[in-house]
Amino acid sequence: MTVLAHSSAAEIEEHWKAVRQPSFQWVRRPEQGAAMARARASGTGVLFNLGEVAVTRCSVQIESGEVGVAYVLGRSRRHAALAAIFDGLMQHEMSTGGNEIAPRIDALAEAAEERRRAIIREAYGSKVDFFMVTTG
Repeated sequence: MTVLAHSSAAEIEEHWKAVRQPSFQWVRRPEQGAAMARARASGTGVLFNLGEVAVTRCSVQIESGEVGVAYVLGRSRRHAALAAIFDGLMQHEMSTGGNEIAPRIDALAEAAEERRRAIIREAYGSKVDFFMVTTG
């Protein structure tokens, strides 16, 4: 679910076009709301409320009976719906031993890891080493 939530709607849409598209029923249509984001000072301090973020949630029941649920940051109803359907398909695949969805999720995870590496490379390129020069 983390991979689906962190992937863009366009990336999921690309994989959606390549899989068998099941029929499904809405348990909860995509709806938008807000959630409180919490943080820690310096990453280890006391928790505090950072502020509210937009969240979209969705639940579907696919034709085989599994219920897929998704919560994604932002206001993309399509992103939440596709993530929920993929969640239901992953559950079905795990119970039947299929292998259609797992490679798609792996590809999305690989793309997310490459984005993370690109951010690290960009940040490392601006790294400055400070050192003390002493006289005498």
